[in-house]
Amino acid sequence: MAGPIVSAQVRRIMYGYFVSPTGYPDEGQPLPVSGFLVPFAGGTLLFDTGFSPIDQDTRDRYHPRQRSVADALASAGVTTADIDVIANCHLHADHAGGNHVFPGVRIVVQDAELAAARQPDFTFPEYAFEYAGATLDVVSGETDIGPGLRLVPTPGHTPGHQSLLMDTDAGRWLLAGQASNTTWEFSSEAFAERLASDGLDEIGTYPEWMVHVREWRVERAYFAHDLAVWHPDPSDWGRPKPI
Repeated sequence: MAGPIVSAQVRRIMYGYFVSPTGYPDEGQPLPVSGFLVPFAGGTLLFDTGFSPIDQDTRDRYHPRQRSVADALASAGVTTADIDVIANCHLHADHAGGNHVFPGVRIVVQDAELAAARQPDFTFPEYAFEYAGATLDVVSGETDIGPGLRLVPTPGHTPGHQSLLMDTDAGRWLLAGQASNTTWEFSSEAFAERLASDGLDEIGTYPEWMVHVREWRVERAYFAHDLAVWHPDPSDWGRPKPI
């Protein structure tokens, strides 16, 4: 029986950054774009592949500085040939833009996300899912990828956004992508859900899937555009049962 995922082998992969545009609350701030490399018993999973090639309109609005997925992986000592499966949290151009570098590699995508991505102005399909050799594994709902790895729907930012739940030797982790934009946002939503579930105050908002975070007993959550890590109040729950 395979043991838990070795937490020390899970690596954040940095693809660069973009600058929050005019009119946003964090206008002018650089926001990281990152994914994660996850070795597991069945191979190596890459969660998000970074930027697509950038057009001039995007460059003018977001002033991105990008790093290719090959260069980003090289910094972790691996190559594109080492990747066995890909899961994008969603198919926007800063999360799935490097998919086209992996012809023949299984890409696990929620059916709701693929339907949304086929609509105009959602992404660049030729880089995310309509390239030569694209190998899509279209799923609906929670899906086990391998021992200790489960994709879970976390819609909101996009209709088919998904996060990766992992059993590691350091506890249960959630790679949350852009389910929340920041650690602070995730924390405030989790607290609002906790207040409501405990029958205290109906205040604030939270996505429907947030009710599962305590059920999943997440001990750490990581995000695509925030380098801070979320931890729950340790009194909230005990150690989780294995996936």
